[in-house]
Amino acid sequence: MTTSASSSLVAAKSDGGGSSISADPTPVATFSLRRLWRAEFLSPKDLVKRAILITIVFGIAHLAGLKEFTTVLNGTMGSVQLGFGISAFLGLSYIFLYLAFVLVVPILLLAAAILSAWKRLR
Repeated sequence: MTTSASSSLVAAKSDGGGSSISADPTPVATFSLRRLWRAEFLSPKDLVKRAILITIVFGIAHLAGLKEFTTVLNGTMGSVQLGFGISAFLGLSYIFLYLAFVLVVPILLLAAAILSAWKRLR
Protein backbone atom coordinates (compact mmCIF):
# COMPACT_ATOMS: atom_id res chain seq x y z
CA MET A 1 0.00 0.00 0.00
CA THR A 2 1.42 3.38 -0.91
CA THR A 3 1.47 6.41 1.35
CA SER A 4 -1.16 8.21 -0.73
CA ALA A 5 -3.47 5.20 -0.54
CA SER A 6 -3.00 4.88 3.21
CA SER A 7 -3.61 8.61 3.75
CA SER A 8 -6.81 8.44 1.69
CA LEU A 9 -7.91 5.44 3.77
CA VAL A 10 -7.31 7.41 6.97
CA ALA A 11 -9.22 10.36 5.51
CA ALA A 12 -12.12 8.09 4.55
CA LYS A 13 -12.28 6.74 8.10
CA SER A 14 -12.17 10.17 9.66
CA ASP A 15 -14.80 11.56 7.29
CA GLY A 16 -17.18 8.72 8.07
CA GLY A 17 -17.14 7.51 4.46
CA GLY A 18 -16.31 4.06 3.21
CA SER A 19 -16.53 0.98 5.32
CA SER A 20 -17.08 1.33 9.03
CA ILE A 21 -14.28 -0.37 10.93
CA SER A 22 -14.62 -0.63 14.68
CA ALA A 23 -11.78 1.05 16.53
CA ASP A 24 -12.57 -0.79 19.77
CA PRO A 25 -11.11 -4.31 19.65
CA THR A 26 -12.74 -5.23 22.98
CA PRO A 27 -15.61 -7.69 22.50
CA VAL A 28 -18.95 -7.07 24.16
CA ALA A 29 -18.60 -10.13 26.43
CA THR A 30 -15.41 -8.75 27.94
CA PHE A 31 -17.11 -5.47 28.71
CA SER A 32 -19.94 -7.19 30.57
CA LEU A 33 -17.45 -9.37 32.47
CA ARG A 34 -15.62 -6.23 33.58
CA ARG A 35 -18.86 -4.79 34.92
CA LEU A 36 -19.61 -8.05 36.71
CA TRP A 37 -16.13 -8.16 38.22
CA ARG A 38 -16.52 -4.67 39.71
CA ALA A 39 -19.72 -5.57 41.55
CA GLU A 40 -20.42 -4.15 44.99
CA PHE A 41 -19.62 -6.52 47.87
CA LEU A 42 -22.48 -9.00 48.56
CA SER A 43 -24.67 -7.52 45.83
CA PRO A 44 -26.54 -9.92 43.54
CA LYS A 45 -23.83 -9.44 40.89
CA ASP A 46 -21.12 -10.21 43.45
CA LEU A 47 -22.87 -13.40 44.53
CA VAL A 48 -23.23 -14.54 40.92
CA LYS A 49 -19.55 -13.66 40.32
CA ARG A 50 -18.52 -15.85 43.22
CA ALA A 51 -20.71 -18.71 41.99
CA ILE A 52 -19.16 -18.45 38.51
CA LEU A 53 -15.66 -18.40 39.98
CA ILE A 54 -16.30 -21.54 42.06
CA THR A 55 -17.79 -23.26 39.00
CA ILE A 56 -14.77 -22.40 36.84
CA VAL A 57 -12.26 -23.57 39.46
CA PHE A 58 -14.18 -26.82 39.99
CA GLY A 59 -14.40 -27.37 36.24
CA ILE A 60 -10.65 -26.92 35.87
CA ALA A 61 -9.98 -29.35 38.73
CA HIS A 62 -12.38 -31.88 37.24
CA LEU A 63 -10.86 -31.61 33.77
CA ALA A 64 -7.38 -31.93 35.28
CA GLY A 65 -8.38 -35.34 36.62
CA LEU A 66 -8.22 -34.61 40.34
CA LYS A 67 -11.21 -36.88 40.89
CA GLU A 68 -8.82 -39.85 40.82
CA PHE A 69 -7.13 -38.58 43.98
CA THR A 70 -10.32 -38.84 46.05
CA THR A 71 -9.40 -42.47 46.67
CA VAL A 72 -7.46 -41.07 49.63
CA LEU A 73 -10.75 -41.30 51.52
CA ASN A 74 -10.54 -45.09 51.62
CA GLY A 75 -6.79 -45.18 52.29
CA THR A 76 -5.40 -45.76 48.81
CA MET A 77 -3.27 -43.39 46.76
CA GLY A 78 -4.36 -41.80 43.52
CA SER A 79 -0.83 -41.87 42.16
CA VAL A 80 2.14 -43.88 43.34
CA GLN A 81 4.56 -41.48 41.65
CA LEU A 82 3.29 -38.41 43.51
CA GLY A 83 3.30 -39.96 46.97
CA PHE A 84 0.67 -40.07 49.67
CA GLY A 85 1.04 -36.45 50.85
CA ILE A 86 0.47 -34.84 47.47
CA SER A 87 -2.26 -37.36 46.61
CA ALA A 88 -4.04 -36.50 49.86
CA PHE A 89 -3.71 -32.77 49.18
CA LEU A 90 -5.07 -33.08 45.64
CA GLY A 91 -7.87 -35.39 46.76
CA LEU A 92 -8.96 -33.09 49.59
CA SER A 93 -8.74 -30.10 47.26
CA TYR A 94 -11.09 -31.80 44.82
CA ILE A 95 -13.47 -32.78 47.61
CA PHE A 96 -13.65 -29.22 48.94
CA LEU A 97 -14.18 -27.83 45.44
CA TYR A 98 -16.89 -30.43 44.78
CA LEU A 99 -18.68 -29.57 48.01
CA ALA A 100 -18.42 -25.87 47.21
CA PHE A 101 -19.85 -26.52 43.74
CA VAL A 102 -22.71 -28.69 45.01
CA LEU A 103 -23.58 -26.79 48.20
CA VAL A 104 -22.33 -23.19 47.98
CA VAL A 105 -23.06 -22.34 44.33
CA PRO A 106 -26.82 -23.03 44.56
CA ILE A 107 -26.99 -21.06 47.82
CA LEU A 108 -25.19 -18.11 46.23
CA LEU A 109 -27.48 -18.16 43.19
CA LEU A 110 -30.62 -18.40 45.34
CA ALA A 111 -29.37 -15.58 47.56
CA ALA A 112 -28.68 -13.45 44.48
CA ALA A 113 -32.18 -14.10 43.15
CA ILE A 114 -33.82 -13.32 46.51
CA LEU A 115 -31.73 -10.19 47.02
CA SER A 116 -32.49 -8.99 43.50
CA ALA A 117 -36.22 -9.53 44.01
CA TRP A 118 -36.04 -7.78 47.38
CA LYS A 119 -34.34 -4.73 45.86
CA ARG A 120 -36.95 -4.52 43.08
CA LEU A 121 -39.85 -4.65 45.55
CA ARG A 122 -38.34 -2.06 47.82
